Amino acid sequence: MNLSEIIFKGYVPIVLSWLFPILTLFVAAFFEPNIQIGVLLLLLLAIVVGMLIPGIVISWLIIGLTTVGAGVLLFGYLAIPVNDKVILLVAFPIEAMLVDLVSNWLLKWRSLFPDIPSIHRYVAHYNLDTKLLTSPAAEEAYSREIMDIKNYPSYNLSMNITEIHWQDLQQYRQFHPDNQRKVLLDIAREIKHTRLPSERIYYLDDARFLIISYRVDENAQKAINDTTKKSLQQAFKTPAIQFKWAMQRINYDNYDQFIYFADICKHLDRVMETDITTEYLREGN
Repeated sequence: MNLSEIIFKGYVPIVLSWLFPILTLFVAAFFEPNIQIGVLLLLLLAIVVGMLIPGIVISWLIIGLTTVGAGVLLFGYLAIPVNDKVILLVAFPIEAMLVDLVSNWLLKWRSLFPDIPSIHRYVAHYNLDTKLLTSPAAEEAYSREIMDIKNYPSYNLSMNITEIHWQDLQQYRQFHPDNQRKVLLDIAREIKHTRLPSERIYYLDDARFLIISYRVDENAQKAINDTTKKSLQQAFKTPAIQFKWAMQRINYDNYDQFIYFADICKHLDRVMETDITTEYLREGN
């Protein structure tokens, strides 16, 4: 449920369900006392009906009572002014409909209450801009694989960790603040399109994408990464969208250097910084 739905399906009916009876009673104050009592009773009945009776029953009840009431008040022999008849006709159906909308809205939110902790956990592990899982999920998957590599040396387990960093995000954000989310989503889609189904892609904030590849040999991994590089270069040719890469293969021989998720992240960052320095020196020469 987005913001507009929350406003128009919830808050607006709540406000109107309070405002309408207040205005109706204010107008009824200028009528005869018996009309005032009748309007008050109709509003109370509408509140009770709207809260206790299902919506489809309320619809038929409104149709039936409005038809009967219109027949009696408009075509009967009651000596009541037209304004009095109109307020008696509209008081019940409008208030009952508004209270029913509020009641249904509250029931929907009530049904979500048991799932709210799960929703919060999911949002904390999910980036809405890229539609990817985030650092906590990446750390959990990484830690499980590291433990498997450590505990089962005879299985010859390994994984490749690849990081892709859009290095100019901060500058791009200054000039295109409304377009950065679209670019991040397009980058994520392009990466997904070029990776294996078994690979796991995560978003680590600050335009950093992490890919965990399980038991893919080095040659195949290099070919996959080359495909992703070419795809990103073709899709994003503007100088403001350039990428830095770093990759590390982890197996039983070197897993102890990268026990924690923070260790591999720092290592990949250092590799990219080294590449930037090397590139700068080459340009200087």
